Amino acid sequence: MRPAPFEYYAPTSLEEALRLLSEKEGAKLLAGGQSLLALMKLRLLAPTALIDLNRIRELRYIKEEDGWLLIGAMTIYDELEQSPLIRERYPALHEALYRLGDQQVRNRGTIGGSLAHADPSANLPPVMVALKAQMVAARAGGGRRVIQADEFFVDAFTTALEPDKEALVEVRLPPWPRGSGGAYMKLSKREIDFSIVEVAVQMTVGDDGGVKEARVVLGSVAPKPYRAVGAEEVLAGAKVDEGLAARAAEAGTRDLEPPSDVQASSWYRKEVSRVLVKRAILKAYARARGMEQ
Repeated sequence: MRPAPFEYYAPTSLEEALRLLSEKEGAKLLAGGQSLLALMKLRLLAPTALIDLNRIRELRYIKEEDGWLLIGAMTIYDELEQSPLIRERYPALHEALYRLGDQQVRNRGTIGGSLAHADPSANLPPVMVALKAQMVAARAGGGRRVIQADEFFVDAFTTALEPDKEALVEVRLPPWPRGSGGAYMKLSKREIDFSIVEVAVQMTVGDDGGVKEARVVLGSVAPKPYRAVGAEEVLAGAKVDEGLAARAAEAGTRDLEPPSDVQASSWYRKEVSRVLVKRAILKAYARARGMEQ
């Protein structure tokens, strides 16, 4: 099918894009376009206008500032996957990027587009919550606000961004202390597919081997990233081994009620969640202890 008629704008500055967004009622921002254009062709979305962000160079960067890693919203997956900073400091994010679609997808998709789309099965949202990322939203006139990842994802395909007013312009990753490690795992029918279940774990371990902080987040099992608080509570202060990881996985998925769909039943998703949480905990712990890269 063909999309409904729409106006097209290709601004070269962020302020111009934000002005258009505020003036053009029913307009949508275009990043990589891989989800938006497909929905438009199916007439599931019919924006009055598209505001193409691809010519705004100020939104494409990876840089350090006061220990934080700052990522422009229009930075493509491939650039992020190839970044030594991300590979070394945020292994969970690197693994999620490596397992995100095929090379063509990674050459077009952007971090901002994925997070603003908030697909429950996308690779990046659970990782952002696990890493305690911050999202920077901007509006016309120079106004900006910072949204914590825990609060950014509101529901399926719904974020805390104000529609027709705000755009996601930057992602900020905080520095994690020495003795930190992370891991990302997912199950999908093919490597390039959206996940059936995915899990991101980030933790900090003390010199005595006890877990000082842990964040365990699941995707594809709820409308938004699911914090496995039960698992985090079991991990707190503990030295992780096979048995402890299994108890944490059981506690973290006990109250989980995943959806059933053509990909998998609710029962299957819950079973896989328990298995992947255990494996990701063990891998993140090993990395935090310096026993695995």
